[in-house]
Amino acid sequence: MPLDNLVIDEMVKKIDGIFSDVDTYEKMCGIKREQAEREVRMCSDLKTRAALGDKRARDYLVHRYAILLKKAYDLDDRTIESYISFEEPEKNSDRIVFEMLLELYDFSELLERYDLPMRISGADIREVLEREKPAIRDYYNTSRKIRLLALIIYAAEYGQDVIDTLQHHNINEIGVIDKDYIYIVHKGRKYHLEFLRFSDAGVIENIQKKTTQNSPANYDRQNPTVVSSKFNSSRITVAGYDMTPEEGDLYYNERIFNLKRITLEEMRDSYGTIDDLIYDLLVLNQEGRGSHFITGADMGVGKSTFLLAMMEKVPDRWGIGILDTQNELQARKKYPHKNILTLIVNPRRTIDQCFEFMLKTARDVLYVGEITMPAEVAQLINASLRLNSGVGATMHSISAFEVVANLRNLMMRTDMYNNADTAEADIARGLDLIIHLGKLQSGRIVVENIVEVQWVERDYYVEPDLKGSMADKMSRLLDMAQLALSRYLYRKNYRYNEIIRYDPDEDRWMPVNLPSEAYFAKIGKYVDKSEIEAFREHFNSRKRELKL
Repeated sequence: MPLDNLVIDEMVKKIDGIFSDVDTYEKMCGIKREQAEREVRMCSDLKTRAALGDKRARDYLVHRYAILLKKAYDLDDRTIESYISFEEPEKNSDRIVFEMLLELYDFSELLERYDLPMRISGADIREVLEREKPAIRDYYNTSRKIRLLALIIYAAEYGQDVIDTLQHHNINEIGVIDKDYIYIVHKGRKYHLEFLRFSDAGVIENIQKKTTQNSPANYDRQNPTVVSSKFNSSRITVAGYDMTPEEGDLYYNERIFNLKRITLEEMRDSYGTIDDLIYDLLVLNQEGRGSHFITGADMGVGKSTFLLAMMEKVPDRWGIGILDTQNELQARKKYPHKNILTLIVNPRRTIDQCFEFMLKTARDVLYVGEITMPAEVAQLINASLRLNSGVGATMHSISAFEVVANLRNLMMRTDMYNNADTAEADIARGLDLIIHLGKLQSGRIVVENIVEVQWVERDYYVEPDLKGSMADKMSRLLDMAQLALSRYLYRKNYRYNEIIRYDPDEDRWMPVNLPSEAYFAKIGKYVDKSEIEAFREHFNSRKRELKL
């Protein structure tokens, strides 16, 4: 009997009945009652964790499902073939074919290897299947066949149904608009999975509720939109009921933060995101406790990954404090040898209180995963100016040259600032480098430019000197007039100094201007002068080499 929705429902009921009754579970597994009670209780607890993104819990449950299915249906190669055909995989439904392929390859790999279109049809998936048939036949032995069946049954009852497997793949997002429209995001591109759909809208609503269990408020008609997070840091955003145009429009978005640990060395040598000159500057900045913001206009442009790479270059002798919304960076897991404290933003503590905790635990460097709230900016700049802390963060910005204005607008929404000029001056004195990322048409991510924010001194007093000859007096008056004119024409407390710029036509980075003497003086408190001079020489040498 082919594996369709009716068969899946029948298997779900049977396996759920075994899990629900200790006596049946004990008899089916041939174990002692105490062990049966313990395993049933543990599986019940793990179902919640698996629904909230715990992959180990999910894998354990799928394993238990496989054991029970094998016993309940006396599964062997012949009986499995009656549900899922591995000898002739093209006979299976599009969804089963898709699951077969996802067991072999990460979906991101399939997208890139086969250059799949934005609207992926069942025919596209079956074309991939034809080319992967030998690999499928080699991969699927009896135990793996049973596991695939178990995975599908588990996903239908306790998982995320047809999108369950995708949550653990190397893609950026999973999205649902209605039961017939499922999409994923990979490298900023939205792929519509036309061949994939839910049986009815109730399945989507069930997924929305299961995956937002961490939310302070339940998802229901009184609370029709919810933003929550899973244990694995994926961000869940759902909407429905009166918030969407039609009853069947149930929106689901899962932003997947499976950030890889990629070093600056790998970005330089393997990915082509930076070159050796940028590498030297960034290492110098981190060793000198320089403040830096990672910016980019596109989603999925790698800001958080880049911030993690910068964090790796913070000297181990310093303590790092991180303020994050959902532990998206997971820095402690990636750098267990570093002295890192992470606080998760929640309604019970203000941003100011979180920063106060960081300061009382002697954090030398402070990070914010992504700037979203005014208080985060104000406190980062405050730490940089008053405590000599290095600070780092990511934020969205269309270019590096909009950052000060964007930050100023945020800071003006706090109680700390009521004057735009003061806010801009503090930003200019507290922020050193802006590292702006962009994505090429090929999908490659590059540093588009690195820009220094320079503070421009405006508060100084000049005493007129009218002594000496008439020529001397006129010369000094002209100097004062020029100074007054410059202050009249340029009223800002900051200027941008572009240090390095990517040239897409030449596919190389161009040195534009050296960082200011003020920047070198700041990092010179922690960096030996010989290292600064070595960078100066490298920069000037590259500039001469390119004849700029």
